[in-house]
Amino acid sequence: MLGVLLVLHGSRVAEWQDTAKQYVELLRENFQLVKYGFIEFNKPSLRESAEELVLSGADEIVVVPLLFAAGAHFKRDIPKLLGMQGDQIVVNGKRVRVKIGDPVGVDRRVAEVLVDRVRQVISS
Repeated sequence: MLGVLLVLHGSRVAEWQDTAKQYVELLRENFQLVKYGFIEFNKPSLRESAEELVLSGADEIVVVPLLFAAGAHFKRDIPKLLGMQGDQIVVNGKRVRVKIGDPVGVDRRVAEVLVDRVRQVISS
């Protein structure tokens, strides 16, 4: 079964939990097994969420970074925090393949959301 792990940076601001939960609900419209984890500051950690996915039946995990660019968190921290060994993690002796998707990057759909935000400010 496929597990999807949404990765968020994290913050000392509590609203990050709400954002994570809402994105998970949106992803669950397309994928059955979805969890979220944070790079820093918040819980659950990436490793904790990956372990939960495996314990829930995931035999492959796709990591989806909710990040805009491929910086140090993407290239170094995500694999390290997951405890990756090559392209796998080991949970309770079980080897599970992990594939990390690209960051959001530049995308016209995101730009459309930004345009909406500008228009909201102008009209308020």
